[in-house]
Amino acid sequence: MPDLVNLTIDDLQIAVPPGTLVVDAARAAGIDIPIFCSHPKLDPLGACRMCLVEFMGPRGSRLDTSCTVRVSEGMVVRTDTEQVKAVREANLAFILLNHPLDCPICDKGGECPLQDQTMEYGPGFSKFIEPKRRKKKHYPISDLIMLDQERCILCWRCIRYLEEWEDKPQIGLFERGGETLVDVFPGQPVDAKTSGSIIDICPVGALTNRVARFRYRPWELMRVPSICTLCPVGCNTRLDERVHELRRIVARENPAVNDEWICDKGRFLHQYVDHPARLTQPMVREDGVLRAATWDEALHRVVEGLEAAIEAGGHQAVGGVASARVSNESAYLFQKFFRVLLGTNNVDYPDGSAVSATPGGLSAITAIGKSDVIILAGYDPSEATPIIDIRIKRALLRAGAALIVINARGIELTRYVDDKRVNKGAYLPVTPGDEAKVIDALTTAIRQGQEQAAKGAKKAADKSAAPRLVQIAAAVLGAAKSPLILYGPDIARGARGRANVTALSNLATTLNHPEALAYIGAEANSQGARDMGMLSNALPGQQSVAEAAVRERLGKLWGAPPPAEPGVSYDEMLAGRVKALYVMGANPAVEPAAAETLRGLDFLVVQDLFLTETAQLADVVLPASSFAEEDATYTNLERRVQRGRMGVTVVGDAKADWAILTDLAGHWLAVEAAHHAPEVVAEVPDWKAKSAKRGRKARAGSGPEHRPWNYGNARHVYEEIGKAVPFYTELRWDDLGELGMQWSAPLAPRQPRKAEPVEVAPLPALPDGGLWLVSGPLLWDSGVLMEYAAEEICNLIPPPFVALAPADFASAGLTEGDTVTVGSEYGSVSLVVRADDSVQPGTAWIPAGLVGAPAETLGARRAEPVAVTVAR
Repeated sequence: MPDLVNLTIDDLQIAVPPGTLVVDAARAAGIDIPIFCSHPKLDPLGACRMCLVEFMGPRGSRLDTSCTVRVSEGMVVRTDTEQVKAVREANLAFILLNHPLDCPICDKGGECPLQDQTMEYGPGFSKFIEPKRRKKKHYPISDLIMLDQERCILCWRCIRYLEEWEDKPQIGLFERGGETLVDVFPGQPVDAKTSGSIIDICPVGALTNRVARFRYRPWELMRVPSICTLCPVGCNTRLDERVHELRRIVARENPAVNDEWICDKGRFLHQYVDHPARLTQPMVREDGVLRAATWDEALHRVVEGLEAAIEAGGHQAVGGVASARVSNESAYLFQKFFRVLLGTNNVDYPDGSAVSATPGGLSAITAIGKSDVIILAGYDPSEATPIIDIRIKRALLRAGAALIVINARGIELTRYVDDKRVNKGAYLPVTPGDEAKVIDALTTAIRQGQEQAAKGAKKAADKSAAPRLVQIAAAVLGAAKSPLILYGPDIARGARGRANVTALSNLATTLNHPEALAYIGAEANSQGARDMGMLSNALPGQQSVAEAAVRERLGKLWGAPPPAEPGVSYDEMLAGRVKALYVMGANPAVEPAAAETLRGLDFLVVQDLFLTETAQLADVVLPASSFAEEDATYTNLERRVQRGRMGVTVVGDAKADWAILTDLAGHWLAVEAAHHAPEVVAEVPDWKAKSAKRGRKARAGSGPEHRPWNYGNARHVYEEIGKAVPFYTELRWDDLGELGMQWSAPLAPRQPRKAEPVEVAPLPALPDGGLWLVSGPLLWDSGVLMEYAAEEICNLIPPPFVALAPADFASAGLTEGDTVTVGSEYGSVSLVVRADDSVQPGTAWIPAGLVGAPAETLGARRAEPVAVTVAR
């Protein structure tokens, strides 16, 4: 640790690390220096002059900005002299000269630093009598942010954030002198994906949230720490509630996760929590129509439907599909219900068993800033995880990291590959399905370089051994000391996905950094779902269902061991391998093929917030609570277990997913008890007696000796998780606090540490005029929650489109905006076509999750590459 610097502030002796700003040194010592432009996460500027202090020296004193001066040995600072006080008063007087006095209607009123500092340091009166200058008010600079130029005090915080973190200079200063104002550049609204952060750091009410605007007064809010459940980063947030409604979401600082920023989706997408279309009571189908029902009746129907399917087709006739957005507690009880009470391993989530994922996730989000080479394989952080995106940008622009992108499309971050501000990297375009071949070539080129270095060869590697871009990437990686390889589900599905991940593992092993490989899931609790055993082939703790010792250990905990045979996967269940299906939080019916399968089921249960396309087909619909209405835990992409807290009252009769499963298990066990003791049948309700008389065969673990499901709250479930999942044992509920805790990566199931052969079938030939379909996420898609979002957010969802490389676009004789028919062996859709430089020749780009699910209809989620044709 470097020697500390000693200085004196207001007669207080202080020792701080070298390089510390005086304003930060004072803050650490509990001395308040008022600031406006200064911010601990932005570069020093000294624009507002509010932080002027007196620096004492042998030749007298001088005034200077404490937010730009760094400490030095023996420095003496005074923050409370008469001169300092006079300057502060004068600065505040000038700031207020043209600042509107509209505090009663300003969203910032009550939590405004300008208000606070005026009361603390201001003169209390003004000498100025001139009329205030008028500028634009209620001025939208994007669909999500409103600017009031009259309130702006020209602190530059918004400008600096967009430049320093997003690397998108989308706001600037215009005019001069008293006419100076902040504005967007002509015709270029703010579209940075974390743009809402400038609302948080604005020290006045100049920038306001268009979704939450005028919906609260700060002093009326109940503030609850929570986390975001819209992507696997798990950003720390605060829920602000008023009159039982969620009025806004703001960022909460956690340096290990999101620093103090959140993406716009996490900030602005929350009105679905209070939406009037929320399910508030159970529903059952009668005469082909869903009607309201009591919980008792609805759960009785579920028991009857599932037991009838088992009696008709055996345990493998039932299955469970869940979203990886649900909490750890809900995922754990879901798989336990199926394995112990229904006797089947048929549980999965959309990107579960079909995706080859590293068990331990990312070592730490902060590792991004310490990496000297970052590889993105089939993963687009800009759209999928914007907070990871800005951390990567900081690593490239501030820490000198290099970037290598392996993708079928030129994602946004590929702009840094040839950027002179960052170390040289490479973009390796790949044909969908051929990723393993390119990764394997990269690994071979690195090995050749290592062999030549070992032999002391001075000549350069043979460039004919691999394409030029591969050689560039190999040279960059060969010199890496702390590489990081991130990949997503788009290249990890099916047999080709397994080959891709094997190739990536070989690459990491060749670099002598096997721990550098990390899978980034698609949903908020993708890591937690795996940890909880929400997989058809793996139990809690990501242990194989074939491991007898694991089944025996869980059997002692649960009262009965889980089945030994792997279950069927999500894709297999949605292809007709089961007769009854329980869907929790997922919406597979948006894909036409899956919807057809669901219509043919003997029995369908859906547990969700809304009457989704899947719920509309259900025999029983159970209303679930949202993330903001329950206490629960989630595990983010770096294995950090974090608590989400109840911030608003649950709507209607909705219940937390884990609570519904607990009640359902109670109903199931009551029927089993009646079956084992027929003499008491007459004493139980009619529906239980009816079920008991059906004469079902008893199943292991389902009799009256079975451990009762006595979970009074989420904490009780979590405590059992600690017994079922070895690497959660030390992560106690109370110890999670507000920042969460990581489980230890070495405890994860072991990965191969030796290179393995990569075997992948050659791509089939494209039909005449055919293109390979490429898909991937967009931040603003048409997911089920978007349907119930604020109007401002709905405006950001693009209409369905297909994008082609300019060469393919021109050769097809198309015009921008034409409507074309895109077809594949799985279906066809009509879309607007556009030319896009980011699209590779020979491919067609259709984002996932667009209205009508065009990419999914054409087969985008399938494990094998899909060929499409585009015709007018």
